[in-house]
Amino acid sequence: MKKNLRYVLMSALMLVCSSALAENIIWQEDWTGYDADVNPQGINANYTFTGTVVSEKDGKLSGTKIYSANLAGGEAPELLVAKNGGSFSAKVPIDGIKGEVTLAYKTNRNDLTVEVEGATLGEKSRTGNDDMYTVTIPDGTTEITVTFKMTSSSNARLDNIKLYQGTAKKPAGISWGKASTSLTMGEEVTLTLSNANNLPITYSSSDETVATISAQGVITLVAPGKTTLTATFAGNDEYEAQTVTIEVTVKEAQGQEPPKEAITVAKAIEIASALEDKVKSADTYFVKGFVVGTPDFQRRNDQTLYGNVNLDIADVKGGETKLVVYRAKGFENKNFTEETISLLKEGDEVVFAGKLQNYSGTMELTDGYLVSVNGQDAHISQLSVEAQQGRVYTLAGQRVAQPTKGLYIIGGKKVVMK
Repeated sequence: MKKNLRYVLMSALMLVCSSALAENIIWQEDWTGYDADVNPQGINANYTFTGTVVSEKDGKLSGTKIYSANLAGGEAPELLVAKNGGSFSAKVPIDGIKGEVTLAYKTNRNDLTVEVEGATLGEKSRTGNDDMYTVTIPDGTTEITVTFKMTSSSNARLDNIKLYQGTAKKPAGISWGKASTSLTMGEEVTLTLSNANNLPITYSSSDETVATISAQGVITLVAPGKTTLTATFAGNDEYEAQTVTIEVTVKEAQGQEPPKEAITVAKAIEIASALEDKVKSADTYFVKGFVVGTPDFQRRNDQTLYGNVNLDIADVKGGETKLVVYRAKGFENKNFTEETISLLKEGDEVVFAGKLQNYSGTMELTDGYLVSVNGQDAHISQLSVEAQQGRVYTLAGQRVAQPTKGLYIIGGKKVVMK
């Protein structure tokens, strides 16, 4: 009997020790689910702030607010704490907890300061963007107030706040490595989830008509389009729960030949008009027409190319019944370059491949790419020895004695003749 009692007491002691070491989260906030440009007091009655100013120009909030970025080191959104005296405060119910607890958070600014009312704040430790304090709570405390302040002339970003007692759980550490990617039908899929801790993961695809993902994380491409792949770890006693997503764009196979007869602009407009608003066609269409107006090659603020183009096409040169080609890529679904934009001009006869849609009354071809210009495409078979020696060929492989303006193969390379 004494022996059995001893085992019971030892088991109870181990349970108590285990419980003492386990993480007990008192308060946490990572701003998930909140809209940008909303102040903290608007999302929680226990939150207050200073430093918000309404812009006279556009009526938007500036200063302390929810911000759709991740400069603090977590995931968007995060909190922007306004410069020159901006602050964020949270009243935290304690519910009988006493002794040492830990306050941890992420910030991009080492000069973001912290004050705690109702408890004693210890020294800060900082690793990268991660700050941590020990907070000592007196017995009988029912509530503390944690305040973050930014007194310098720079805004601070704040995310992943956690007040806890015991040993913190480890981050799950799962990642796709990027926010988005493009995959091509028929090619080997190399996208995999990074899961260094070998945690059990649940996978899903938002559109299984585009791509599926198995319980083991194997991705299968089904058809061109876009889908979001989600990987979720539910959490356990050692590791925090985590969900990560990646937007996947599945493209047609490269070098696909257009059908013998591409549809007209009038037919494309008829098909797009029958679609629901902002719903893209399930099929990819090849549309033939003439460029109307000057093609608008998209550029960044520094004037470098994004690689896509906006333009109108019609069934006749200068036609008024037009289809909008929206953000199309160049030959073989590759970005336009400074060399290749000169190939596309007003009046050219072109074929574009892409999805059709009725975008609030504007008939568009979107998610597309350039197939041919004035009958010449970018599908090039293996070059002969003569071409490698410097003779001039069209993109279709025909030898040219006296090339004019356009894109040619000279010495095995694409060359623009101006």
